[in-house]
Amino acid sequence: MRIGLHKRVVADVPTGESGNDERGLMSMQRGSRMHTLGSIFAAVRPVLALIVVVCLSYAGWTASPAQAQQREMELSLREATAFALQGNLNIQIAGLEPRIRQAQVATEEGIFDIQLHASANASDSRLLSTSPFFQEFINDSVAQDNTQEQAIRLGLSRLNRWGGTYGVELSEAHVDSTRRVPFPPDTPPDQQPPLRNAFNTAELQVKVTQPLLKNFGSQVTNNRIVIAQNNLSMSQENFRQQITDVTAQVQEAYWDLVFRRQDLEVRRQQRDLAEQLLDQIRKQVAVGTLAPIEVLQAETEIARVEERILVAENTLRATEDRLKRIMNFSLLGEYADAVLLPVDTPSYDARTINQEEQIRQALEQRVDLMQAKLMLENQRVTLIFSENQALPTLDVETSLRVNGISKNFDDHLDTFDPGKRYRWDISLQFSRPLGNRQAKNRITQSRLAIRQQMLRIQDMEEEIIRQVRAAVRDVMTHAQRVRASRVSSQLAQKQLEAEKKKLQVGLSTVFTVLDFQEDLSVERSKEINALTDYLQALVRLEAVKNTLLSSYNITLQPDGPRLQ
Repeated sequence: MRIGLHKRVVADVPTGESGNDERGLMSMQRGSRMHTLGSIFAAVRPVLALIVVVCLSYAGWTASPAQAQQREMELSLREATAFALQGNLNIQIAGLEPRIRQAQVATEEGIFDIQLHASANASDSRLLSTSPFFQEFINDSVAQDNTQEQAIRLGLSRLNRWGGTYGVELSEAHVDSTRRVPFPPDTPPDQQPPLRNAFNTAELQVKVTQPLLKNFGSQVTNNRIVIAQNNLSMSQENFRQQITDVTAQVQEAYWDLVFRRQDLEVRRQQRDLAEQLLDQIRKQVAVGTLAPIEVLQAETEIARVEERILVAENTLRATEDRLKRIMNFSLLGEYADAVLLPVDTPSYDARTINQEEQIRQALEQRVDLMQAKLMLENQRVTLIFSENQALPTLDVETSLRVNGISKNFDDHLDTFDPGKRYRWDISLQFSRPLGNRQAKNRITQSRLAIRQQMLRIQDMEEEIIRQVRAAVRDVMTHAQRVRASRVSSQLAQKQLEAEKKKLQVGLSTVFTVLDFQEDLSVERSKEINALTDYLQALVRLEAVKNTLLSSYNITLQPDGPRLQ
């Protein structure tokens, strides 16, 4: 289009002396066309001017109340990140999970707590005697036994690391027994005394039970503790991932806001250039070097730019709301209508990125991969437990008992003599289900689950490599875009300046200059967009490696993330 316009301008210039008559005729025709166009423009110009004024007035009227209530808030990238991390509800939710898992670890470790058990009982028995000795002694008469007993027991027991239990128990009892035997009728009362016996007993028992096959071993005993500890590590990694996601979101939103604000400024600069061009056109129309219709083109372009500015302002407000939401600002509070002014400007620094090093870091730091490996470790612990449960039950039980007895309560413990009076027992208990299908199929399930998880990890590693390669390519591509767009912006500026000079001498048209102004605006917007995309690509690269927190000196504290 531009080439055709330049050719038309050159073709309209007459050459040679033989063209004098034609030049006069063409001048008359041009004057007639100029008069006709001037009449048309004079008729429609008031209407167009009224439309533009009404539109601008309406825009100003709708924006004025909001602008009157708005206040400006300067915001750095570090401050935005701090706001986002401090009050984020998702981070708070994820931060509670490690504490829950820590409590679960303590719960599982509670199996090794010492168990205290105690009991106390009292009894009073008044029953007929069933002793064969007394029945024979009294010629089939029935005797009565009256017995009162009070006993207490106190013991301690504990599970050991190898699956066995050991404990000690001390018991004491006071027994008062009276036997009333029926004597023959002719027996004098003073010769019918009851048989009474009162005494105190004490017994100390030590007992040990140890599995030898099933349930034997520290790996079996601690399996639930190990799984709980791995779950704790997974929750901590999930907490770190949540913080990484929020950090990436706030940084991308911040640079997006920077781009929207600078893009709006580019639109306003385009309007300023269009207004300057309009002033120049009016001056040239006044001196007769341009037709009045050219003013209409310039004013139309200004109206178009104003419409784009309104759209850009609306997009800017939406971007601000998104950043405020990420920073946990209430959209109904004091910051709802605050104008955010980013103080950090985007800058480009050429970087050399080693793709292999980026992949290595990602495979070491990725949270999802670490969680998958911890889950694999849980499944291996489960397999060890399942294989142990398939073994037969073979338990050894040992116990040692010593006791003492005395008429007096104070010295019955002194009668303990383990060297002379004791009892020890040892036994083996064996059992095994025939077929043992439950245990065997649990082993099969565990082995298949391990194989399945290993395949998941392999696929996950390949996907991580792909994501890192794509992120590195994005950084390199956007870096090239930054360099190319800067050159294009500079060339567009030079082309516009050249075309303005040509317009002043009549070698160009207003339409062409406006077209070059639009090109300059587009190229400037592309330059800003390329730089923003470059910075966001750097953020995504760090996020995909899960090294974003260390890159920005964010540490995890017991009460939440902290910026160093």
